Amino acid sequence: MIDTRDEEGLPIRVLEVGGGWQSACYRGDGWGELVFGYHRIYRYVTSLLSPPRHVLMLGGGAYSWPIWLLTHLGDCRVDVVEVDPQITKIARDYFGLDLLDERCGGPDAGGRLRSLAMDARKFLEKEGSGRYDLICNDCFSGQEPVMSLLGPDAARRVHRLLEDQGGCYLSNVVSALEGPESALLREVCGNLGEVFSHVYVLPCGTDEPYDQDNNVVVATDSPLELPGSYPLFDE
Repeated sequence: MIDTRDEEGLPIRVLEVGGGWQSACYRGDGWGELVFGYHRIYRYVTSLLSPPRHVLMLGGGAYSWPIWLLTHLGDCRVDVVEVDPQITKIARDYFGLDLLDERCGGPDAGGRLRSLAMDARKFLEKEGSGRYDLICNDCFSGQEPVMSLLGPDAARRVHRLLEDQGGCYLSNVVSALEGPESALLREVCGNLGEVFSHVYVLPCGTDEPYDQDNNVVVATDSPLELPGSYPLFDE
C-alpha cells in the first residue's frame, strides 16, 4: 500500500501487489472516483451502453471500479470474483470499501455487492452463474496477466454469460499496440473475435505504440461508436 499523489497533485492511495499497481483510490472528498486511466475508459464505454443492471468483475483488487458502479448507478448489482480474501479485506480496511455500508444503504451496498473468494476461471466454468449486462476482467498475478482468462475457451465462456442483447465485455490488457510486444493484444483480440461480432481496442496512451501500456479491449455483439479506438483492430 502506497500513499502518493496523482499527476494533478491530488492525494491517492495505491494497492501494489507483486511490483504492480493494481488499484487506487482518492483520499478524502474524492473517494469513489476513478484514478487509473483504464478505469475511466471502463466508465466511458459503460456510458455508451444501456445502464447495466448486473455486472461481473473478475479480479477485485481494491474494488475501485465496483465502488464507482455502486455509488454512481443506483440500480446496479455487482458480483466481484477475487481469489484472495485478504485483498478484499485490505479493500475494506484501507480503500473505502467499508464506506459503502453507510453510503449505499447498508451492508454490501444494501445487498447490491456480492464478493466471491474464488478463482475467476473456475467461476466461468460454473453452471448456473447467471447472466450479466457487463463483464470486466482485471485479473493479474502481480504484473503478469492470468492467461487462463485470455484464451479462446475463456472467450466462449464469457460470451455465454452475457445477456444476448447489448451485453459487453471489457478486459484490461497490458501490451504494446505495434511490434513484437503487441503479441498478447493481438492474441486476445483474435480469440474474442471468434465469438463476438465486434472487437475494439481503446489504448490508455498512443504516444509510443511500441511500448507496453494499459489497453481496454471491448467485445460485443452490438456495434459501438468508439472514436478513440485503435485502427489496427477496427472493422
